Amino acid sequence: MKVYITVVLTAKESTSEKLKQQLLSLTAFSRKETGCIQYDLHQNTKNSSVFVLHEVWENEAILEKHNHQEYVQAFFSLAPNLLEKDPEIIVTHPLA
Repeated sequence: MKVYITVVLTAKESTSEKLKQQLLSLTAFSRKETGCIQYDLHQNTKNSSVFVLHEVWENEAILEKHNHQEYVQAFFSLAPNLLEKDPEIIVTHPLA
């Protein structure tokens, strides 16, 4: 079953550009993974410190494999220094 995830990340004011660059790199690597159906990065038009990831993965096992990739783990280790608060992770399923 496909896994649909939306992640909202808010950068510290001084780290917005660095977070953006890290997320662009993460997006590029993630899109190349087997089982990645969609991986899109957006930036809030009213608050440039807020970023949104929209992800779709083939299944939970593929997502778990993704989360253990070296570049994902590297991002996870950098995130506390870049983020204003914990990311909001929303797992959904399509209704229509």
